[in-house]
Amino acid sequence: MQSNRRKKISIIVWILVSAIAAYFWIVPCVIAIIHGIVMRNYSYEDYNAEIYLVYSDIASDYPREEIKINAGDYDLSAYIYGQDNTKGLIVVAPGHTDSNDIKLYEVRYFVDAGYRVLGFDYSGYYSSEGDFGGYTQAVYDLNTVLTYCDNNESFNDMPIYLFGHSMGGYAVTTVLNYPHRVDAVVSASGFNSASEQWECSIQRFTGFAYPIIRPMNRLFIALKYGKDRNLSAIDGINAVDIPVLIISAEDDVFYNGKYSPIYENRDSISNPQCEYLLMSEEGHNEHYSYFLTDEAIAYQGSNPAGIINKELYMEHDSDTMELIIRFFEKLNDFDYMV
Repeated sequence: MQSNRRKKISIIVWILVSAIAAYFWIVPCVIAIIHGIVMRNYSYEDYNAEIYLVYSDIASDYPREEIKINAGDYDLSAYIYGQDNTKGLIVVAPGHTDSNDIKLYEVRYFVDAGYRVLGFDYSGYYSSEGDFGGYTQAVYDLNTVLTYCDNNESFNDMPIYLFGHSMGGYAVTTVLNYPHRVDAVVSASGFNSASEQWECSIQRFTGFAYPIIRPMNRLFIALKYGKDRNLSAIDGINAVDIPVLIISAEDDVFYNGKYSPIYENRDSISNPQCEYLLMSEEGHNEHYSYFLTDEAIAYQGSNPAGIINKELYMEHDSDTMELIIRFFEKLNDFDYMV
């Protein structure tokens, strides 16, 4: 009788020990593996050139200069469009997994409006060397690009503007924590910090189970990102006294159906020149859809087969793009409902 009792107790203890070991060992390992997959390097084998523009599609109309920007032990690849334009330099920061090519839709608008544009690939992305590794690398790389701009005499007599969407929106605001000559920023659907965004991502995929996982996820974030895990867009915006436009979708699935985190926490922003725009029009109120025309959204929704019309697939809404350009040019007073 006592032997059976001891056997049951041993089984219960073994189960508890195994559960604890799984929690403290397996869960962090799984989180680390997922992070490694999500934050891996990307090449043009990952880019769908049948759907999205590549530079060769527009090269004859939009010549560019290819440059290499030293990032320590390796180089970042960057490209300057509209070399003869003098209204200002717009530095375009890509989103997570994005090639500089996917930003060509916006680049063309800026060049046609008279701006010089600098696009680039993050470390380990597409044409750049190095390794990506995590959200903060986007900020480090943009910091490197802006250091190049600071030291380039050809930009001395023109204003420098930053534009980015999603992770690019995080990068263009968070880089304001560093001392650079930046005259205005547009951040579209950007998140606030690496810590917050990785928590949001894991929560999105684990749902109701996240409270159980949260302690191990936060431990992973602390070990992976260190003190820069809380390097934040809001701190960057508050560190400067320049015009900043924060654009948010009303229903952003990447932020669990909420506003973008920077917009969500706008009450924490003290920069008096920061403006806000909420994209709430039906069908154009999601993470990226407010950049697209009705025709583009309908075309994507039709799941076209065969030869894809790249221009129509990502056709940008001229009103949205002109709004961004007007903000840079300061041609109107922004009076949006917050």
